[in-house]
Amino acid sequence: MLDNKRISVMRVRLGVRASRLIKDDKFLPMFRNRQIKYQREFEESVKIAEKKRNPEHFFASIWACKNIEKTLKLIRSVIYRAIEKVRELQESIKRIKTEQDIQANINPIGLAQFAKMKHDLFGL
Repeated sequence: MLDNKRISVMRVRLGVRASRLIKDDKFLPMFRNRQIKYQREFEESVKIAEKKRNPEHFFASIWACKNIEKTLKLIRSVIYRAIEKVRELQESIKRIKTEQDIQANINPIGLAQFAKMKHDLFGL
């Protein structure tokens, strides 16, 4: 059995967002266990559940014992996609910055003189 002190401590440790999704206090230890074992996945599942029509039901069903493997697979794929998207954005930002640096450091007059010199020397 859970006493009031244990319930309040678990709700604090689960966090406000996750606590709102748990209807029955008798399931608090299970959700706390999931939070400890699968921290990143648990946080991501809270974000996903909040967007659903019936968030409490969705949250309880994805963390049920029979669905835990599917849940972990799904949420890990979401996390990995997000990480990959961030990497792509970082690469594009780096590429844009490099292009801007190159554009800022080009001397158009000197480039024109160099092109004219190449044309005069080699006929290119």
